[in-house]
Amino acid sequence: MESSLLAEKVFIGPDGTRFSYVDEGQGSPIVLLHGWSSSLQWFRRNVPELAKSHRVLALDFRGHGSSDKTTSGHTMEQYAIDVRDFIDGMSVRNPVLVGWSMGSIVLWSYIKQFGSGQARGMVFVGQSASDLITPSYEHGVFPEEEVRRYMYELQMDRRRLIADQMATMVKNPIEKDLEWMTDDYLRCPANIATVAFYHQTMADSFPAFPMIDFPCQVYFGVDPKMYKIAHGEYLASLIPGCELVVFEESGHVPMWEEAQRFNGELHAFAGRVSGAGT
Repeated sequence: MESSLLAEKVFIGPDGTRFSYVDEGQGSPIVLLHGWSSSLQWFRRNVPELAKSHRVLALDFRGHGSSDKTTSGHTMEQYAIDVRDFIDGMSVRNPVLVGWSMGSIVLWSYIKQFGSGQARGMVFVGQSASDLITPSYEHGVFPEEEVRRYMYELQMDRRRLIADQMATMVKNPIEKDLEWMTDDYLRCPANIATVAFYHQTMADSFPAFPMIDFPCQVYFGVDPKMYKIAHGEYLASLIPGCELVVFEESGHVPMWEEAQRFNGELHAFAGRVSGAGT
């Protein structure tokens, strides 16, 4: 499934930061948020199709993609503030918010900072409740000593580290896909990637889950190279009324690996929670 690069525009935040974004289509709004080190271009198999029946927006976080590489603000809290400023600035009302990977953690910070009732619905894609494995929590991907090693390699041998990681993110790796994925991750400078990685891994998102008072779904692939399906099942169990949607032919990137199914599920969910039908 081939896809063209999305045409990006520029949104200027309250502090003067220039953010890259896309805004296509009309109808009930969907806002797509990408993962750590990546960009909105990871949604290029989704935006055109979803925009046939929805207003679809996607944002590059500060330091990522084509947005300004700011020297500060690379915390989940600031990223969530940036999302709020973007939504307000684009006059988006009652959106469905979709966070892939770190984008989910940003949404949980969004809920913690701004309270309940922040969206018509949310979808969390390919993200565990926390990435940090502790004696009392088994559903992460990094014990603390591994966090230190990963941060070291981000500074010392980042291209090899990222290239190796790309092959673990998808169920059936395709070389040309892994090449663009690696190059896109490397657009995020090493210093920003390291700081953002630390803050996403150490984030305590658990206080957000009982605050969620709108419909939610968790989208999770079954390939276990990076995350395990048990991580998605556990996350869905923490959120009142949350639905788990399993992608049998995906790993960490179902919106790319099973784009048609992903688009259909999200279209149906957004239509249902907006009252617009499917």
